[in-house]
Amino acid sequence: METLQELVEQRRGYKYLREDRTSPYQNHKYDLRKKIYKTWLNKDLSLLCAEGWNLATLGWILQDTNILDKIIVEFSIPPEATIIVPLSSNGKFRTDIICCKKIHKPENLFPKLKNIKKNLKKYKPINPVVAETLPSKKKILNILKKIKAQVGVQVWAQVGDQVWAQVRDQVGAQVGDLVGAQVGDQVSIASHFAVKEFLNLDYDHPAFGLIRLGIIVVKIKNKYWVFGKNGKYLGII
Repeated sequence: METLQELVEQRRGYKYLREDRTSPYQNHKYDLRKKIYKTWLNKDLSLLCAEGWNLATLGWILQDTNILDKIIVEFSIPPEATIIVPLSSNGKFRTDIICCKKIHKPENLFPKLKNIKKNLKKYKPINPVVAETLPSKKKILNILKKIKAQVGVQVWAQVGDQVWAQVRDQVGAQVGDLVGAQVGDQVSIASHFAVKEFLNLDYDHPAFGLIRLGIIVVKIKNKYWVFGKNGKYLGII
């Protein structure tokens, strides 16, 4: 992916839109048959977002939205246009004239996303938290010891940070909704587990052992509170 400096030097930039061609920010609908767009430009470098055609790098777009339900439009910037890069920019800039160059589907720009859209349509989330009684305390404590020895869940390392985020939002959030809000941070573990299963990744982590027991564990005041099916409280260990 191009850096901010590279795009500015090449006088190019990207904008993401909903599939109906509207902007998620202003709800302005773009007529992409129109080739040239002109507007007044706010040249204040201290403003991160201001009047003008706001464009960005692909990296910024990946951090800002779920691209699976968007289109990405590539624009060129003619020589007579002014480009403003805000002082605190992390990938976003603006200009007064842009020319529509190409409409991209996200999966064409990011090959790792190919087939994910199709798979998501068929995907039916299964609630992995199914325990109705407290499993063996010994088994739970053994898993917790292993978790302490291996900090962090690194599933995303195999699919890339941004791609992981996109899939997590689509797959993991569905599982998170099923698990219930009261179980706190462990929902993210369920999300990681869901992505691992969905992408069939050759990866495991001790925290997944809790999911396989059908429970969620939350640490409160040095005690481990155990929850099961539908957020049911099962006990403290």
